[in-house]
Amino acid sequence: MGNRRRHRVFFTNHTEYHLRDDECVGVRDRGSGVWMVDHAALRLRALQLPEIGESATWVGRRIQFWGRATDVLTSPVVAVGRPRLEEVVAYVSQARAGDLAAQVSNRLLTSLPAGC
Repeated sequence: MGNRRRHRVFFTNHTEYHLRDDECVGVRDRGSGVWMVDHAALRLRALQLPEIGESATWVGRRIQFWGRATDVLTSPVVAVGRPRLEEVVAYVSQARAGDLAAQVSNRLLTSLPAGC
C-alpha cells in the first residue's frame, strides 16, 4: 500500500506552499494568514520534490513550479511540515467557484478606502 500522506507544506520566510503530491493546492501569506487565491503557483506542478519522509532535505532549496503559461520559483524553503486538517479543507482545490469569487470580492471590498 502506498503512502497516504499526500499533503505537505513548504515554508519560506513569507509564504506557505501547500502541496498535494506535486500540485500546489494552496498558498498562504505567513504574516497575515490570508490564503492567496490568485497566486501564480496555484494549480501548478513542482518539477522536483523530495520523497515523502525526506522533506527536511529540502530546507535551503527552492521549489520550481511549472505550467503551460508560467513558471514560479520560490524563495528558499526554511521548513517543511504537514498541514492541519482545517487547512486541507481550505485549499483552492476544495472550494467551489462561488466560494472563491466571494473570498476575492470580500478581500477587495475590505481593501478599499472608506467611503468607496
